Amino acid sequence: MAANKNDICVIGMGKFGESIVEQLVELKRYVLAVDKDESRLIQVSRITTTSVVDGADLEGLKALGIDKFNTVIVANGDNIEIVAALIELGVKHIIAKGKTARHERVLKQIGVDFIVRPEAEAGIRTALIATNTNFIKYSELLQEVGDGYAIGSTIVTEPSWIGKPLKDLQFAKLGVNIDSIKTGSKVCLPARQTLLHKVHLLTIIDKIPNITKAFVELNDKGNTRMIRISKIKRASGIK
Repeated sequence: MAANKNDICVIGMGKFGESIVEQLVELKRYVLAVDKDESRLIQVSRITTTSVVDGADLEGLKALGIDKFNTVIVANGDNIEIVAALIELGVKHIIAKGKTARHERVLKQIGVDFIVRPEAEAGIRTALIATNTNFIKYSELLQEVGDGYAIGSTIVTEPSWIGKPLKDLQFAKLGVNIDSIKTGSKVCLPARQTLLHKVHLLTIIDKIPNITKAFVELNDKGNTRMIRISKIKRASGIK
């Protein structure tokens, strides 16, 4: 099959693979879901394209045109042979599930770009919930990307931050990086002279504790209720 550079293939349809496919489809990305067991594809077949192929089978992967996909996610735990096949076929970007620290080292050595350890990350998340009430408050605004990092978006409501240029604000001290600033349907990259306004939706990427700390600073201290991102968008008119 033909694939464009933004298409993503996910190999392995356990619960982890299913959740990845569902999130990617929600983000409006085209996804090809692959598993050697047809019964494991039934759930995601309702929302995306599926193919019954053994992820370690070179000929089967060639028939899929796997090298045309910009990114392939290997959601299986037992994935060394699958990753080796993908590397042999010239896949550019490989994201793989790691089971242990040792498994992660092997994946790195053979050329995996990014490794996700769901169990370890779930442990980090649980510890954050237990020790950081701000994480509980803002967790719905975060999309975790692995290794303790996340992407989060929030409207600026703290009066002391509004109307000031980025160069005069304390994002560096908060330990976060501004990825983008959105007003209505317009998205722009941050610049030192950009003035923050109440209608701005800031997207931040960094370590989860740093993002939650930034959210506390950016949001009106008098407003302690949890705000879902959909409500934020409606309130600001962001599409």
